[in-house]
Amino acid sequence: MVDLFYIKTFVAVTKTNSFRIAAERNSITQPAVSQHIRILERTLETTLFERHGKKIALTPAGETFLPYAENILKQYEEAKMRVRETNNKFSGTIRIATIYSVGLYELKTAIGKFVKKYPDVHLHLEYHHNAAIYEMVLNRTVDFGMVAFPKKKNGIVTETFVEDKLVFVQSPLHRIIKKKNAALKDLDQVKFISFSHTIPTGKTIYRFFSDKKIHPNILHEYDNIELIKSAVVLGLGCALLPKNTIVRELKDRSLEIVPVEGLDIQRPVGILYPKGKIFTKSTRTFYEMLTSQKNHG
Repeated sequence: MVDLFYIKTFVAVTKTNSFRIAAERNSITQPAVSQHIRILERTLETTLFERHGKKIALTPAGETFLPYAENILKQYEEAKMRVRETNNKFSGTIRIATIYSVGLYELKTAIGKFVKKYPDVHLHLEYHHNAAIYEMVLNRTVDFGMVAFPKKKNGIVTETFVEDKLVFVQSPLHRIIKKKNAALKDLDQVKFISFSHTIPTGKTIYRFFSDKKIHPNILHEYDNIELIKSAVVLGLGCALLPKNTIVRELKDRSLEIVPVEGLDIQRPVGILYPKGKIFTKSTRTFYEMLTSQKNHG
């Protein structure tokens, strides 16, 4: 493979008709210029210059190669310029993989602000389970991953940018807990709709109940928060849900929060990206906008 610098040296020699001047213009030694030309000639399997004493001239092969060499250098400079433009302006696509609850709720405000401020940037959002998101970040098929209860993994940078509290909710039309304020013991044997025990939020809920020796009557498990909310609204059971995800339901009174003494489960939400990631101006700004929410979720 030919080094671009060798081609630059070749063009410099043709413009100056001098190995010495070409060396000075490229800040290298004259022997280095000779070596570059020899490597080019060996690679192309031809002679590029005829030497007549101190004078040099292009061979027919050199004449043929020259416009291609000049075009290669021109395209390289244009490519550098385009890359700089990309890094210094807001454009392109930001690819995000997120779990459903984070994408619909934790990201909603930030995405709305970002899209309004930078309309030329396309935000591509995909919904996946936690394990798949870590893989996508590691394989660099997305720019960022968003997960609940983020974990440190090799090759991935993880930062918690907001924490939400899990609250006990039920339907005000189908109250299962009749008290205005409940105790943990009141949750024992209560009809309960849970996050799947295979996902981090579900695992945390199950661990909490186990630690507190509470045994709710778990009727259904879902990995989709909307299905959990729908089941609770219909009066099928109660649930523990992130407070940020039920703003609409609290407003329209389809759900209500029951304060439970001793219930204190925080749900951290993290942003992931691959180690060594090169940020464009767009991805850097999006990242900073998200992390600026830290401790304000």
